[in-house]
Amino acid sequence: MSSLLQRSEKQRVDALNSIGIENLGVSEQFFTPAPVAELMARMLVPENPQLGSIKLLDPGAGTGILTAAVTARLGKVAPGVPVHVTAVEKESAQLPQLRVTLEDCARTHGNFTFEIKKEDFIDLGISAHGIFAEPQTNRFDLCIQNPPYSKLPASDRRSQELKKLGIHVPNIYAAFMALAHKLLKPGGAMISITPRSWYNGPYFAAFRNFLTSTGQITDIHTFESRRKVFADTKILQETIITRTVADPTPVSEIAISTSHAANDPTSVRKVAFSSVFSGNVIFVPTSNRDEQVLQWLSRATSTISDLPFTVSTGKVIDFRSREQTFSQPSPRSVPLIYPANFSRETIHHPQVNLKKPQWFEPTQAGEDKKLIPPGNYVLVKRFSSKEEFRRITAAVWQADTFTALDNKVNFFHSGGHGMNLDTAKGLCIWLNSDRIDHFFRLFSGHTQVNATDLRMLPYPSVAQLQAMARSNMEAEDAIEQVFKSLGES
Repeated sequence: MSSLLQRSEKQRVDALNSIGIENLGVSEQFFTPAPVAELMARMLVPENPQLGSIKLLDPGAGTGILTAAVTARLGKVAPGVPVHVTAVEKESAQLPQLRVTLEDCARTHGNFTFEIKKEDFIDLGISAHGIFAEPQTNRFDLCIQNPPYSKLPASDRRSQELKKLGIHVPNIYAAFMALAHKLLKPGGAMISITPRSWYNGPYFAAFRNFLTSTGQITDIHTFESRRKVFADTKILQETIITRTVADPTPVSEIAISTSHAANDPTSVRKVAFSSVFSGNVIFVPTSNRDEQVLQWLSRATSTISDLPFTVSTGKVIDFRSREQTFSQPSPRSVPLIYPANFSRETIHHPQVNLKKPQWFEPTQAGEDKKLIPPGNYVLVKRFSSKEEFRRITAAVWQADTFTALDNKVNFFHSGGHGMNLDTAKGLCIWLNSDRIDHFFRLFSGHTQVNATDLRMLPYPSVAQLQAMARSNMEAEDAIEQVFKSLGES
C-alpha cells in the first residue's frame, strides 16, 4: 500500500472515530477501507491506460480515500499524466479531511488539480445548473464511488426528477450509479462498490436495463466474507464491486474475480457474457462449477408461469395479530406455521419449546383471508444467510384443516388451494437440491428468499416433478434420472 493511501486511511479512521460507529447509518457514511479502495483502483485503471489527461469524478467522496487510491494507482501506471478531480460531498463535517486528502494527492502526483462541490450528488446531477447539464466535452474519463445505500421512495422529489431523465431506481446507490454513468465520456469507465441486490429482482429491472443499454459491465469482484469488507464499520451487507464502461458495444467476456477479503489473494477468470446475463438477471459464476450448474439447469425449461402452481408469502404478521394468536389450541383455532417449525425438510407442528404462539384463531371460522384451505402445499423459509448450509429450505405441508402462515414463510399453491401431492413432493425435491441451492447463490445477494426470487427459478415440467416424487432414489439421483428418462419436455 502506498504512503499516500496510508495517510488517506488515517483520515478515514479519524472520520469514523469522529462520527461514531453507532451513527454511520444515520449519516450514510460507510467509508471505504484502504484495501478495498486499492482493489477498486486496480480494477478501474488498466496497466497501460491510453489517456492523455484524466478527469475523475468521486461522488459522495467522504474523506477522499477512493481518489487517493486512484491517484496512487496512476502514479504507478501513468506517472505525470494530468489529473483533475471533481469530488462531491454534502456533509460539512467531512470537508476538512477531504481537502487534506486531495491536497496530499496534489503534492504526491504533481500534475493534479481538484474542486470540491458541497452538494447532494443527486441534486447536482439532476439540476439544470449542475454538471449533468454540462457539454459532452466536460464529462469524465473515470468515476470511482462508494455511494450511500438508503432507499429512494417513489414519492421522493429526487425520484420524480430522475424519472424525467429516464432513470428509474429504488435506492440512492443506484441513482448515484446511473447519474455518474451518464456523466462519463463515451468509453469512460466507472467502478462502484454497492450492495449486490441490484443484480436481480424486479425493483432494479429498469436500472439494469438502463445500464446495459447505455454501456457494459466489464469486471465484477465478489467477496467470500460479508464481515471483513467493512469490518470496522460492522456492515454485514453483501457487497460487490462492478466496473462498467460507457460503451454499448457488446462484450464477449466479463472478468469475474473473487477474494475472501479485499487484501487476500484474488482469483480471476473470464466468463462468457451469456453465462453472466440471462433473463435480465446478472449471475456471478466465479468457478467452472458455477458455469456447469448453469448449463445443467438449462434442462429445466419451464418457468413458473408455465406450471399449474405459483408462490406467495404468508399473510400473518405476528406482532399485528396478537389478539388472534395463542399458545394453546381452542375449538376454533388453526395451526400457525413459522420458520421455526421447519426441521430439515419437514414441518413439525406444534414445535416443542417454541416460545411463539403456534395457534391462530380466525375472525370467522374458515373465512379469514389470512388462512389457506386444507390441501398439499410446499412451504419455503423466507430468510437465510449466505453462510447457511442451504439458502432454500422447502417442506411439504399436508394440511387437513385451514392453516395460517407467518409472513416469513413462502408457500406454493394452486390458485390459492392445495396442489397435487406428487407435484408438491417433486417440487420439494427440486427446491432442496444442491444444484438449485448453488444456482440461487449465483444470483441472490441478500438474506431473503422472496416469492419473487422463487418465481425466477427454472423448473421441470409437471410430469418430471411427479416422476421425481415417485422415484425411490436419493433426491439428486432422482432428478438426474428423470431428466434422462423424460428429457426436457
